[in-house]
Amino acid sequence: MDDTRVVVLGAGFAGLHAVRRLGRAGVRTLWVDAHNYHCFLPLLYQVATAGLEPQDIAYPARSILHHHPTVDFRLARVVGGDPRARVLDTAEGDRVPYDYLIVAVGGAAEDFGIPGAADAFRLYDLEDARARRTPVLPGLQHPTTTADPAARATLLTFVIVGAGATGVEMAGALAEFRRHVVPRDYRSIGAETLRIVVVEAGPDVLPPYPPDLRARAREDLARFGVELRMGTKVARIGSHGVELTGGERIASETVIWAAGIRAAAVAARLGLPTGRSGRLRVEPTLAVVGQPAVFAVGDVALVEGTERLPQVAQVAIQQGEHAAANVLHAMRGEPLEPFVYRDKGSLATIGRSRAVGFIGRVHLRGRLAWWVWLVVHLVMLIGFRNRLVVLVNWAWNYLTYDRGLRAIIGNGRDAVAEKQRAAGGSG
Repeated sequence: MDDTRVVVLGAGFAGLHAVRRLGRAGVRTLWVDAHNYHCFLPLLYQVATAGLEPQDIAYPARSILHHHPTVDFRLARVVGGDPRARVLDTAEGDRVPYDYLIVAVGGAAEDFGIPGAADAFRLYDLEDARARRTPVLPGLQHPTTTADPAARATLLTFVIVGAGATGVEMAGALAEFRRHVVPRDYRSIGAETLRIVVVEAGPDVLPPYPPDLRARAREDLARFGVELRMGTKVARIGSHGVELTGGERIASETVIWAAGIRAAAVAARLGLPTGRSGRLRVEPTLAVVGQPAVFAVGDVALVEGTERLPQVAQVAIQQGEHAAANVLHAMRGEPLEPFVYRDKGSLATIGRSRAVGFIGRVHLRGRLAWWVWLVVHLVMLIGFRNRLVVLVNWAWNYLTYDRGLRAIIGNGRDAVAEKQRAAGGSG
């Protein structure tokens, strides 16, 4: 057992919890990712809207491993693999051998084949949030010198495609930005001219939530002046707006894509069986179909018989721990156990003192839900420094109605282009 090497690919929630479980068991483990940090994905939208800094929600991977001497970290972009030879191929030309593999590379934006969707701004990792943060602020600079009313309206219109938790939280954050920051920083614009539109193909916001909480979320968004277009599909996205299936066009320079998740591109290059949205097909035990030494977890896994598991952090956390436990079972020659998801509830914030959530049969809304959301997210953050910095930032934002550093640094679209050129690797 001491000579067995487990490789965990991906530093998201699933990979993190798999590594911790293996580390506690003293198993020789290599943790591989294209980035040297774990990112707290639920707060990406706060980075995108200048509520937090990127480093506030990122924690160095090697620091996480201080208490796990049998676990090492390797910074590498995996681009392929051979399950028969039990090796992974990196972009640097190296080969990483393994006895057992846990694939936890996470997800990417699902564009559903809609033209132009790949060019919209997305919020699926820290680079997305940093790139998204940059165009928001210049987008507010130009209207101050633009005389043409149509061009001005286009610059001041933000379209969010998708009304899941990411879309709703982003809309609420932008509405708070419009309400509290724009009147002070951009007095020549006028907050009432900044338009926020959420377009959703389904009939309602927050589809996994109970009906009463969905209704409350709609009411809160409406009070914030967010336009909701439910039951409306996007036909295509252009450089200057969104075209809907009915022929209507919404002119906008900033379109944010939050409509769905598929597996990260590298999943299709590992030589493993894939299913819907490029996700790896796994048995109820989380072992990849036909590959008893390979497990897949989180957004990259498609569990046979439970295909509709939500693609949220709690599923990834529980699957990461379960896959690691099954690796330990396999190493000891014991039978593998099927994964059973234990729903601990969900929370979504819609703005200052407004949130909705459910924990079991208990439904939370308004200020209480918002405070619970704050506490839960602080507890889930890794590292005392991160928790302290985020707490101070949130307290400052709450007391002063200010949303952090709003300096314009770099070019967001260049960052997106660079990320797309590097697409296909792990992480």
